[in-house]
Formats: sequence, C-alpha cells, structure tokens
Amino acid sequence: MLRQKIYVSPKSDNAKLKFVKYLNSKNVVRLEHKREDRWFLSALDDPDFWFWVDYPNDDNWDYKVLTGEKDE
Repeated sequence: MLRQKIYVSPKSDNAKLKFVKYLNSKNVVRLEHKREDRWFLSALDDPDFWFWVDYPNDDNWDYKVLTGEKDE
C-alpha cells in the first residue's frame, strides 16, 4: 500500500530553514504515521529526515492531504 502524500508549506523561520535544507524546497512529503493529535512526515528526497506536525493545526507548517489521497 502506498503511503499518502502531503503538501506542506512552512510558516515559521525554523520550518523555512528545514524546507530548504532537508526538503530541497519541495512541498510534497510522505505521511508515515497518524496519531490523534500529530502526524509524522518524511521527506521524499531524504527519507532519513522526519518531522512531526500537530493535527489539526501546526504553528510551523501548513499542510493538507493531496487530492486523490484518502484521509483516514
């Protein structure tokens, strides 16, 4: 089963730095795990880079499931 893809956009300065350094300024990441209050994401180009976002709202990142992907 394919992992869901998530569109992310950095909001904070720290997230903007990670966006450039680890995500190569690419907005698409993989959803690795969902908890009730947090989502665990990984970079497509650097699978060793992972980060959490708070669900449903995060102070550092805006994000959404890409069209055509299931939101469980």
